Amino acid sequence: MSEPKIRKNTLIKLARKAGIKRISKEALMELESFIIEMTEKISKKAIEFANHAKRMTVKKEDIELATR
Repeated sequence: MSEPKIRKNTLIKLARKAGIKRISKEALMELESFIIEMTEKISKKAIEFANHAKRMTVKKEDIELATR
């Protein structure tokens, strides 16, 4: 099993904020994978927007555009 990339407590806090009272270890692992995958996809799109604007820094607007 690989080392978790997001702390377990952080995942539990996110789940509780969404209304989940109890969550299995497998569900936490799936949630972690999903969050990492979505973050990577959004980041790649945001980088494209920043590059198109001839910037090296990803700004809030780039993230907003990437999530549309």
